[in-house]
Amino acid sequence: MKNLITKIKKVPWVLAQPLTKKPDNLEAKISDLFVWRVGKDWNTYFELLDICTLFGTSNNKVNIVFFDTSGNKFLSGVIALNGLKRQILDIADFLHSSGKSIPTDCGTFCVFHQQTPEVVQQLNAFIAERGYISYQYKDAPLRSFVHGNLDAISEQDNQLTVLAGSSFLKRKYNLQYVFTTDCNYEMALVNASNKTQNVVFEIISTKSQQVLETQYGCINEKSVLIFSISQPLEEVRIVIISKMIMARPMIFRFENDRMDVLHG
Repeated sequence: MKNLITKIKKVPWVLAQPLTKKPDNLEAKISDLFVWRVGKDWNTYFELLDICTLFGTSNNKVNIVFFDTSGNKFLSGVIALNGLKRQILDIADFLHSSGKSIPTDCGTFCVFHQQTPEVVQQLNAFIAERGYISYQYKDAPLRSFVHGNLDAISEQDNQLTVLAGSSFLKRKYNLQYVFTTDCNYEMALVNASNKTQNVVFEIISTKSQQVLETQYGCINEKSVLIFSISQPLEEVRIVIISKMIMARPMIFRFENDRMDVLHG
């Protein structure tokens, strides 16, 4: 009886609210929505790997699509892959070489492998790009890496469809990280749902568990919101409240001119 009551209580949180949706057609291509940052102090790099070669195909390509901070597509292009040889894509170089103006200094992008090997289709599966992205801050000799997080968006016949679910009720996402007093921070939160999301950031004291500050934001579909925290006066944690199924941000941590990036 206790288990039945527990299951009933979960219904409003799980009914028709998947973390990500599965495309109807097995020929669809899937990617995460990665965050790019390009500007005076920033550059972004992506680790391209020819996944399809692992399944016996050759002469493969990817289609890369860029969005600005409003979620508007402003650039796309095709990149030929080099088999099992890793390729490092310099995002700033790719954007500037397009000859088009860059509307913002950050946004999102996705990478779609143009082929789906037959053996993958036979398994009712998809090729999904959730590889590694790295960030360089202020010409640092080393870059900081983070991996893809979600099957966020699909492409089929040049049509893009976001895949992340959206909740009926507001949810709380407790970041698994303590923000200390000796660093500055920025959080990058991506909206991979098909609705504009209103977001609340609660900054909570780890000592008293009281809410010290509340900030608000709004994120369009396919876009990213950058939320900043200047050196907190005491150790704090962050709770993100929204209707996103999993509002998991990336955290950029700054200590003087050094930067690190991680998932929250």
